[in-house]
Amino acid sequence: MAAPSESEHPGNALATPANGALIQPKLPKLRQLWRLSALAQGTLLGVGLMLAAYLAAPSAWRASWLLLALLAWGGLLIAAWRYADQRFAAYEAALFGGEGLRVRRGVWWRKEVWLPIARLQHLDVSQGPLDRRWGMASLVLHTAGRHDHSLTLPGLPLDAAQALRATLMPRRQGAHD
Repeated sequence: MAAPSESEHPGNALATPANGALIQPKLPKLRQLWRLSALAQGTLLGVGLMLAAYLAAPSAWRASWLLLALLAWGGLLIAAWRYADQRFAAYEAALFGGEGLRVRRGVWWRKEVWLPIARLQHLDVSQGPLDRRWGMASLVLHTAGRHDHSLTLPGLPLDAAQALRATLMPRRQGAHD
């Protein structure tokens, strides 16, 4: 199944493809958050690159090396921006009735995770400062039997994250048996 476009998820609506899965909405602000993160990391790397160029260059060549480092930094920031866009396009989470949740992600190394509902231990809804400002939340699914024991669904609208948590939580002891 192809990654859904933003137009398939207006607001908090859920898309339902032919296979009966409910595609969880991802807000366009998630792309902005990933862009900001990529730019911050690229800026730190670029400052280190320029400092290394300044310290490593002979004094007569420092201006040329700094210019070269500045051009490399600009290319790095453009690549980081594009990577965030590709990461956003590749990310998808879908709920399959009472069976489980599928998460697809990855730009270079693609990963598809299938999480059966029976493996869920507990669920957390979390928001950072930018998440709160933009009305987003992350749903963290803590699991049994997985090597990393949790799965995070970022960029959900707050009410969708809370509704998904309520849907996935067992109502009584043994509900997922």
